[in-house]
Amino acid sequence: MKQLFVTIVALFVGFFVLVSSLFFAVGLSIVGFIMSKRQSKKMDCSEGKKSRIIEGEYSDLTNY
Repeated sequence: MKQLFVTIVALFVGFFVLVSSLFFAVGLSIVGFIMSKRQSKKMDCSEGKKSRIIEGEYSDLTNY
Protein backbone atom coordinates (compact mmCIF):
# COMPACT_ATOMS: atom_id res chain seq x y z
CA MET A 1 0.00 0.00 0.00
CA LYS A 2 2.85 2.34 0.86
CA GLN A 3 4.54 1.69 -2.49
CA LEU A 4 1.33 2.46 -4.36
CA PHE A 5 0.93 5.76 -2.52
CA VAL A 6 4.56 6.76 -3.18
CA THR A 7 4.19 5.83 -6.87
CA ILE A 8 1.04 7.93 -7.25
CA VAL A 9 2.65 10.92 -5.51
CA ALA A 10 5.79 10.58 -7.68
CA LEU A 11 3.71 10.46 -10.86
CA PHE A 12 1.69 13.48 -9.77
CA VAL A 13 4.82 15.49 -8.93
CA GLY A 14 6.49 14.48 -12.21
CA PHE A 15 3.44 15.47 -14.23
CA PHE A 16 3.25 18.80 -12.39
CA VAL A 17 6.93 19.51 -13.10
CA LEU A 18 6.56 18.69 -16.79
CA VAL A 19 3.46 20.87 -17.23
CA SER A 20 4.93 23.80 -15.31
CA SER A 21 8.17 23.65 -17.33
CA LEU A 22 6.10 23.70 -20.51
CA PHE A 23 4.31 26.85 -19.36
CA PHE A 24 7.62 28.49 -18.47
CA ALA A 25 9.16 27.58 -21.83
CA VAL A 26 6.20 28.91 -23.82
CA GLY A 27 6.02 32.07 -21.69
CA LEU A 28 9.72 32.81 -22.02
CA SER A 29 9.56 32.20 -25.78
CA ILE A 30 6.75 34.71 -26.15
CA VAL A 31 8.58 37.29 -24.02
CA GLY A 32 11.77 36.76 -26.03
CA PHE A 33 9.92 37.19 -29.30
CA ILE A 34 8.30 40.43 -28.14
CA MET A 35 11.59 41.82 -26.80
CA SER A 36 13.44 40.99 -30.02
CA LYS A 37 10.82 42.86 -32.04
CA ARG A 38 11.16 45.88 -29.74
CA GLN A 39 14.96 45.77 -29.98
CA SER A 40 14.88 45.59 -33.78
CA LYS A 41 12.50 48.57 -33.91
CA LYS A 42 14.86 50.56 -31.67
CA MET A 43 17.81 49.68 -33.92
CA ASP A 44 15.88 50.75 -37.02
CA CYS A 45 15.01 54.10 -35.45
CA SER A 46 18.56 54.76 -34.27
CA GLU A 47 20.13 53.98 -37.67
CA GLY A 48 18.99 57.31 -39.04
CA LYS A 49 20.54 59.21 -36.14
CA LYS A 50 23.97 57.60 -36.05
CA SER A 51 26.03 56.07 -38.77
CA ARG A 52 27.53 52.71 -37.84
CA ILE A 53 30.05 52.68 -40.70
CA ILE A 54 33.59 53.95 -40.24
CA GLU A 55 34.86 55.21 -43.55
CA GLY A 56 38.50 55.01 -44.51
CA GLU A 57 41.11 52.87 -46.19
CA TYR A 58 41.40 49.14 -45.63
CA SER A 59 44.77 47.47 -45.27
CA ASP A 60 45.04 43.69 -45.07
CA LEU A 61 47.31 42.85 -42.15
CA THR A 62 47.04 39.07 -42.19
CA ASN A 63 50.57 38.49 -43.55
CA TYR A 64 52.41 40.61 -40.97
